[in-house]
This record gives sequence, structure tokens and C-alpha cells, in this order.
Amino acid sequence: MNVRRPFKKWSAAENEVWQILFERQFPNVQKYACQMYFEGHKKLDLLPERLPDFNELNERFQELVGWELVSTDIQYSSGQDWFEHLAKREFLVTEYIRERDSLDYTPLPDIWHDTFGHLPMMANKEYADLVHEYAEVMLRYTPEERKGLGSIWWYTIEFGLIREQGDIKAFGAGLFSSYEELQITFTDRMLKLPFDPETIAPVAPSPHFIHDKLWIMDSFDQFKQFVHDQSLEKA
Repeated sequence: MNVRRPFKKWSAAENEVWQILFERQFPNVQKYACQMYFEGHKKLDLLPERLPDFNELNERFQELVGWELVSTDIQYSSGQDWFEHLAKREFLVTEYIRERDSLDYTPLPDIWHDTFGHLPMMANKEYADLVHEYAEVMLRYTPEERKGLGSIWWYTIEFGLIREQGDIKAFGAGLFSSYEELQITFTDRMLKLPFDPETIAPVAPSPHFIHDKLWIMDSFDQFKQFVHDQSLEKA
């Protein structure tokens, strides 16, 4: 039997940080996030006043998409470990939340980023299946060989933009969870370019700076086709 690390019990102070983050960011995502994000947010019933019960959330995830949430005390998992879990349809949930002096930004993916940023999108089965397929492709390469695909992951799953009914919307989890960057993205300070994997692949991403350029996918189908093509190429 595979024994899982139990989910953390969050303190009143940690729940208070969650509430501060939620109450100031939710109006921004209401304005800028893609429709898939809102559909997932509704399915998960995330509340502003406290972090979710991850045992309950895990059961809901298994019902919705057939994935399992897995608790980890590692604040920044290696790419190999991350993709190995995704390929098994396991989503790692980080056991810490940023401090009050880091509300605007933290380079580490905390429980706020994982839950508010990633999980609403992961509650869509088509999206979750695509993440699984992308992870399988990544594991067919060595860490050095997959750098280009890693950059494309970063600028889609984490910081992607997408067109919806003629408007540009946020698609990436890093945007949903970043108060400052989500707002900057929708100003002239952010260069917004058409999705082009060949242009994105050589760009080395960094979690330590707000981006100066991001890429816009024409549709979710465009992204799906890209991932399917990579899967066939490295079959």
C-alpha cells in the first residue's frame, strides 16, 4: 500500500494570509481570467475565508478528473519529480503559504499559487488530460533536451494568455496567483505576442522577475494541437 503524506492542518494566521490574498486578487481574476478558470473555480467552491480542506478537495478532484492531490513539504520540486507526478496524474500540493511581507510576490510556488492558480484549471478534464500528455512528452527527454519545451510550458501553463471572443484573457496559473503581474499584463508595459513555439523555446524563464513579454494563444485547440504534435514526434 502506498502511504501518502497527510495534508497539513492550517493555522489561523495562515488562513488569514489566504483570506488577504483571495479578497484582493479575486476581483482581478474576475476581470482578466479565461472562462475555463471560472468554471473550475466554481466546481471547487474555493472560499475566501480559509484554505480548503485538502482531503475533501482531493476526493472532488478524483471525481472530476481522475487525479490525486499529493501533499509535499518540498517548496520547489525538481522538474523531473514534478513531471513524474503529473505523468501519474498526481498534482503536488506545497505545504506552505507565503509570509505577510511577501504578499505581492514570492519566487516559490506556495499553496496560494498551487490552489488558487493551478487547481481551477486542473478541474477541467480536457485541460488535465493535456497536462498529463505534456508531462509524458517531457519525460521522454533528458532535462537538458527538454529545456525548450520547458520554456513553452512556462509561457502557457504558468504565464500564458489566450483569446476568447475577441478579448485577451489570462490562461496561466502564475498570472492568476500574482496580484501585481496580472494587472501589469493588461497594460502597455507588457509586450504581448502571438503564440509561436519556435520563438518561445529559446527564452530562459525566471521566477525572480516580472515578465516584459508574454504570448497569446489563439485558442485552447491551438495549444492542444501543439502538445499532440510533440507527443507524436516523440512517440
